[in-house]
Amino acid sequence: MTVRVVAAVVSALALVAVAAPAVDHARERRAAASVEATVEDTADAVRALARHSDPGDRIETAPRRTVHVSLPEATTLAAERGPPRLVARAGNGAETVERLPVEVSVCGDGTTLRGDTTFAYIATDGEPVVVALRGFIRGDGSRAAYACTTGPRPSDARPGLRL
Repeated sequence: MTVRVVAAVVSALALVAVAAPAVDHARERRAAASVEATVEDTADAVRALARHSDPGDRIETAPRRTVHVSLPEATTLAAERGPPRLVARAGNGAETVERLPVEVSVCGDGTTLRGDTTFAYIATDGEPVVVALRGFIRGDGSRAAYACTTGPRPSDARPGLRL
């Protein structure tokens, strides 16, 4: 009887040892697919603004789209310039890159995107930019949390927030 119990325990441990790498691999693949989908959805929102909208002169009149950026804990999503792109970097060093037709400027603390993010398509003195604002913006979008600029204010500025 003891031999059968020991054989059963050894067999169970062998099965767990064989299955563990497959489970880890599946978990990593699911996380990678989630990152790719989030980066693609975020890039699609920026592309749609640039393709289908005219940039607004002010944050209140700017076309906007809101997306939920949901990433695994060790992954970051950053907007980079030259050329404009979104880059997701996983904790294991893997990168997911999506090129963009217009520059994205992240407003607020830091340069990474996470959680509810509203993109506003804004006219500037040079090329138009998409400004990434934290949270979902209701009403005129004039709360202090959204008051950011992409450069110095022009001298002929009207009252209100102009980017």
